[in-house]
Amino acid sequence: MQYGVGPELAAQCQTAALPDGWRPWTDLDGPIPDALSNRAQTIVQNSTAPIGVVESYPLPGVTALIRVETHVWNRDATGALVQGCFRAAGVYLPAESPLEKVTPPSDDSSRLSKTVGILTAASLLIGIVGAVAKWKSR
Repeated sequence: MQYGVGPELAAQCQTAALPDGWRPWTDLDGPIPDALSNRAQTIVQNSTAPIGVVESYPLPGVTALIRVETHVWNRDATGALVQGCFRAAGVYLPAESPLEKVTPPSDDSSRLSKTVGILTAASLLIGIVGAVAKWKSR
């Protein structure tokens, strides 16, 4: 298989099916962590790693899969999409377990904060009233 830019190379480029039980990492999953991206690049640049080799990569709460594969598009030095056949890495997540993203606190936590604030204010008010009553009784 030849690698490089051009529609004739894209036409001969063999792409593999998704690994069973895995789905591609998408923009909805957020950016690929730098450490995972760096590891994927290292594997792709290792010419002794054959097309199809896979490696597990642990992330908090999930394990990702890196697979050396061919892609029919890439980006050139200016960032423009180019057609061809390129040795690349696919990054995959388990099909059933989406990557957990950091989400803003739910309404329950804001209600808890409000409750704590009210109890703190009430406690301070009771303390002030008690101190004033004791001061006046002198």
